[in-house]
Amino acid sequence: MAHFSSADEIYASLGACLKAAATDPDNARDFQRVGTIVRLETVAPKAQITLKLEADQPIEVEFGESKLRPAAILAMPGDTAQGFWLGETNIITALAQSKMKAQGPVAVILKLVPLVNVVAPLYRLQQEGGAASEVVAEEEIVAEEEIVATDDDAAEAESEAGEEAVAEAEAADGEEAAEEVEAAAEEAPQS
Repeated sequence: MAHFSSADEIYASLGACLKAAATDPDNARDFQRVGTIVRLETVAPKAQITLKLEADQPIEVEFGESKLRPAAILAMPGDTAQGFWLGETNIITALAQSKMKAQGPVAVILKLVPLVNVVAPLYRLQQEGGAASEVVAEEEIVAEEEIVATDDDAAEAESEAGEEAVAEAEAADGEEAAEEVEAAAEEAPQS
């Protein structure tokens, strides 16, 4: 049984996830590395998602017919698209087995592969009943916790370094004091 029964399902599921991932400011640079316009087409059911992923330009994601002219097109059945964006379908294998068809420069098509690592966690959560925005919020919380942990580690390291510096200074002061006592003892008249 096919995963998607209509173009609207593709747009509401995969399309919404791609749009949420691509337009998230934390992911924008990853998507802009593609450097051109790419169209994803599904053939069963028939749907189109056009992604304008040009460097230093606002990202655009359009569903259905688009006036944007793609440099590359990746066409496949809806089930293959599902597997690809969940990270379960290898693009090279799918192309070799004619489960996907690519038009345009291979280099552009291959630039989509790293995006799977960005989209898959969001899409997986969405498929399990969550929303892409929940994943983004969860990732932001994790990132903030990592920053706090990093700050705590840095503060601890600073504190340890400060304690070591104080100990070294005290040791140096102690050595200087001992040297001063020795020098004074040498200068003092001996009886």
